[in-house]
Amino acid sequence: MKCLIVTTLDRQVLLFLIPHIKLLHGLGNDVSVATSIEDKQQLEKKLPTVSLHHVSFSRSIYDLANLKAFFKIRRLLRTENYNFVHVHTPIAAFITRIAAPKKQQIIYTAHGFHFNENGSAFSNRIFYLAEKIAANKTDKLIVMNQEDFQKAKGFMSEDKIQRIHGIGVDAAYFYQAAYTQDDRDQLKEKLSIPKNKKVITHLAEFNENKRQIDVVDAAEQLKTMYKDFVILLVGDGVLLDDIEREIERRDLTEYVRCLHFRKDIRDILSITDIGLLVSLREGLPKSLMEMMSMKIPIVGTDIRGNRELVEDGKNGFLIPIKSPTELMKALLTLLEKKELCQAMGNNGRREVLEKYDLKRILEEMKKVYPACNGSNTTTSIL
Repeated sequence: MKCLIVTTLDRQVLLFLIPHIKLLHGLGNDVSVATSIEDKQQLEKKLPTVSLHHVSFSRSIYDLANLKAFFKIRRLLRTENYNFVHVHTPIAAFITRIAAPKKQQIIYTAHGFHFNENGSAFSNRIFYLAEKIAANKTDKLIVMNQEDFQKAKGFMSEDKIQRIHGIGVDAAYFYQAAYTQDDRDQLKEKLSIPKNKKVITHLAEFNENKRQIDVVDAAEQLKTMYKDFVILLVGDGVLLDDIEREIERRDLTEYVRCLHFRKDIRDILSITDIGLLVSLREGLPKSLMEMMSMKIPIVGTDIRGNRELVEDGKNGFLIPIKSPTELMKALLTLLEKKELCQAMGNNGRREVLEKYDLKRILEEMKKVYPACNGSNTTTSIL
């Protein structure tokens, strides 16, 4: 079967979708990818058997590049005659579904609806309406958390909705036991982190949703009560320079460091004592699953997605959004209680193995894809 994977940016393919694309290829599908390509060489290296199509999707709904993307993806769908299309990310998914021929079979994975408990009434109405319109051209909707499953029933029939446990994390790869104490000491030395410092890590793009400013505020409070820690802010994005300036202005460079975009995430997590995610909106965050797989206790905001992964008091703590003081208190508790950290870390690893291991997720996906039913022609995926 011929299938097309569509997502807004090529980084989303590289970070999240490689195993899923390989699954499709392994099932005998001829796979193509349509995305805004910035690193074609890396895509070709990771996916040598996949056809690549550059489509100039933009994450901004106001960018006229999306109009150009609409016509290009429409032309691609009409000329290639794919058996099915699997779309990801809100803008690329919406544009592709609207552009698709009426009979085109489409699977849509919602990695967290953009209408959510912390969104404005106006933006929530706009995003909900967009999902409702595009649902008319969606044969199967995949959601990653129970809250989105319930919301999806408002605009799609339940038999078209499939819930899976995220995109999965490779628990065999993200495994703390793969590192010796010497390994961790050397990694700390490489990053100029003293051996006695506790490491707190936040993995996320720098934008308004991820709220790195709350981490900076919490660090400023925490340093007055506990000295031997360093917070690593890993990622890039539009607010990176602003956050770096704020850290410098508050004289927090000893306590908070921006590591920018990194490819050695497992190494960073191997030296991490506490994991953070203080977003306003999530679907089912892979960063938390990776931390849990590495037996790291979590402090996360009490939002959709985080709530499914973190049970307050069991494998971490949940705090209100935009609450640096509550964040500081949770961090202080974990910094001072080594046995609690170990217990929470063990509970998190167990949760990953039971629900979120990549092997389990790929088995779930086999039940969704048409090829898994032994079909070699255009048949219904319902």
